Amino acid sequence: MQNYRALPQCPCYTRTVSIYTYILIWKEVFIIDIQSIGIGKLAAGIICGTCFAVATVGGIAVSVQNNGRIAMGVSSEGTTLAGMTRDEAAQWFKNQAQAKLQHQALTLTYGQKKFNIAPADIQLQAEADQAADAAYAIGRDASLPANLLNQMRYAITGKNIAMTATYNEQALHDKLQTIKQQIDTPPKDAYVEVQGDGTIKHMPEVVGKTTDMDAVQQEADPKLRQLKLTFKKELTPDEEQPRITDEDVAPIQNVLATYTTTFRPGDRATNIRIAADKLHDVMVRSGGVFSFNDTVGPRTRAAGYKNAGVIVDGQHAIDVGGGVCQVSSTLYNAVLLAGLTPTIRTPHFFPSTYCPPGRDATVADGLLDFQFRNDLAHNVILKVALTTNSITFYVLGNKNDLGGQTIRLTNRGSGSHPSIYRLWYLGDNVAREEFLHTDNYN
Repeated sequence: MQNYRALPQCPCYTRTVSIYTYILIWKEVFIIDIQSIGIGKLAAGIICGTCFAVATVGGIAVSVQNNGRIAMGVSSEGTTLAGMTRDEAAQWFKNQAQAKLQHQALTLTYGQKKFNIAPADIQLQAEADQAADAAYAIGRDASLPANLLNQMRYAITGKNIAMTATYNEQALHDKLQTIKQQIDTPPKDAYVEVQGDGTIKHMPEVVGKTTDMDAVQQEADPKLRQLKLTFKKELTPDEEQPRITDEDVAPIQNVLATYTTTFRPGDRATNIRIAADKLHDVMVRSGGVFSFNDTVGPRTRAAGYKNAGVIVDGQHAIDVGGGVCQVSSTLYNAVLLAGLTPTIRTPHFFPSTYCPPGRDATVADGLLDFQFRNDLAHNVILKVALTTNSITFYVLGNKNDLGGQTIRLTNRGSGSHPSIYRLWYLGDNVAREEFLHTDNYN
């Protein structure tokens, strides 16, 4: 091996000499090996030149380290930080942060609405000092050989330092929930109202909207922590269809039947009102079956019912929910007059005082139910009107389903053994007579 003259030792760069010497010695061995396999001097020269460049970078890296500067190749967002002191880098990051934080943190839109959330609203803060520390630590946070290798590698390949940020997650959650309240709406059923002149007014459905703000926060989180402002998003709430749609109520154009009974004020009246409220605006679809017990629910004290007069096993008594049978009986008469089909109905032990004999329908939790089926071509809706001493049921539907007929009810037989008939009139003539049932009261 031929001799090489020693490289001059540069003041302050004593470590560079040892690196140069090592690489040059390695280069010579490598050249000899290359030449031995016949690659040639040109290739050897290229390789030697590369090694020399690497050695030069290594020397510069060491000089940077010795001078307390950020290593070569270190940058942030396309701006080189090499040669800066740690404090200079910190100031640069702070300037960058100040510029970024002039923008909104989030901008959310929904239709014509826009919602801005400022950095101050969520206490968004850049970690400028931490970014400066990370940049300055390149080539200083390991052993001497590892540091030198890292500095040389990053001088060639580059190293980006991303400034991160922190924010108050609960503050952002609260802001998003406030926006959610301005967007979300519960679904609302389409419904109809009976006007003073007997006409029907249709009220449109409302499609419910629910915005998943937790998903919005999860999506925004990495952008905020990386200070990629402004995070923008068009909100797309999930839709919830109402149970009763505009299409469901569109054919409902007429009052098919009404029936009224009266009562006295008191606890019994309270029970009547509670049960009646459960039946207002109930829709029974064409072909559907209505259950009084399923719709009204249990008559319990927890539901607000009071003690009032009832009939149990043929005996007058006081029990929770007394008076609810008047609600089912009033409804029964309206159902008959509307042309609907009773499927389950039970009379009391004694004739009722609020409706003719044979036209009552008793109910009891878990024991006796009143049910009917809608055999008409269109849906029907039940309406209830209450005064201080009366309850009125309206059955709304489409009178064309009755084929131009009107309905009347008649009792035949005695008060204790009445037979009930439904008469279908076409004009002034009875088009059909329908036997319903015969009751036998005690």
